Amino acid sequence: MNTTNTTTIEQLTNGQGVNALCALTGAQIVYDDNANKVTMVFKKQAGPRGAKLTHLQIAYNTGTDLYDITAYKLNKKTFQMPTVKELDGCYGDMLNEVCERITDLCLRF
Repeated sequence: MNTTNTTTIEQLTNGQGVNALCALTGAQIVYDDNANKVTMVFKKQAGPRGAKLTHLQIAYNTGTDLYDITAYKLNKKTFQMPTVKELDGCYGDMLNEVCERITDLCLRF
């Protein structure tokens, strides 16, 4: 795990860390160090009614110093992952609020 992914998790949980994020959401955290991405994989569908998701991907864009958030829903019959919601250009201080709104889960305490 590189320092960019560590910073992303700290921004998301207000400094609580990976273990707190896993405990609060029940999600597995997948890191992609080459692309500066953190993906949360939920065991059950999360999100508001009509916009359920199973994967939330947060990518750090080093050129603009902003985060790109993409939500996917896995179809277990066809194994396709259509995009549910996509937000580009999210500031670090907005990251927690935006992810909470997308998933309908509390990511901090």
